[in-house]
Amino acid sequence: MIEELRQYIRHPSSIPISYRLGQRHHIQPARDISQGGLCFTSQERALVGESIFVEIKCGRPGFSAEGIVRWCSREGRKYLIGVGFRDRAVQYAMRMVEQVCHIEAFRHRLEQETGVKLTSEQAAFRWIAENAADFPAAD
Repeated sequence: MIEELRQYIRHPSSIPISYRLGQRHHIQPARDISQGGLCFTSQERALVGESIFVEIKCGRPGFSAEGIVRWCSREGRKYLIGVGFRDRAVQYAMRMVEQVCHIEAFRHRLEQETGVKLTSEQAAFRWIAENAADFPAAD
């Protein structure tokens, strides 16, 4: 996708997403997430304009929404698929998913680096105190 066409800052992610294109159902890690959509790698090509149902179970209650395939490009033997969401409520929910994903990554990184185990709630309070001011503002 051409960089200047992006409206939202994309955040790298490797959280698993579940998606359904027609009758096909798959689980793949996301490549990146933004307020307006997400990107992931797939074994199968998707058609631009095709409806796609996406679920993300990172955090509670999780996220699910109907989106539209905005672009699909070949990357080696796989395809990189960009999904967009138009509904403002869905975009807001994606913003929350972005933050939850950052918090969970922070919690796992802290445990690996220091051995400190935090609950998701403890990690959220700490991440917000340390990082929320640097999290890009919503449009």
